[in-house]
Amino acid sequence: MTRKDDRGHRWTDQGVQRAVIRIVRRLSPGFGRRKITRKTRLHTDLGWDDWYVLRVVGPIRATLHETLEDRVVLALRTVGDLVSCVWNGMEAT
Repeated sequence: MTRKDDRGHRWTDQGVQRAVIRIVRRLSPGFGRRKITRKTRLHTDLGWDDWYVLRVVGPIRATLHETLEDRVVLALRTVGDLVSCVWNGMEAT
C-alpha cells in the first residue's frame, strides 16, 4: 500500500519508517541505526524533553512533505507513534 505526501510523492509504510528513523537518528547523536526502532521512547530512551521533540517538525516537513501540528507532536511517546502520525497524515491512494 502506498500513500501520497502533500507534494504528491508516493511513499510506502516502510519508506516512511526509514525516513523517520533517519531523522530521529540525526537528532540523537550517539544512537546507532539499529538502536532506534519503532519501540524507542522519545523521552525515556532518547532523553528528549518536550521542546526537543518539536525539532522533528522541520525535518519531517522537508523530507516527507507533511506538516505536523505541535500539539500532536507533543503527545507522541515513541518513534512508532511518530511514524504512524506521519503515515496517517498522508493521502491514501
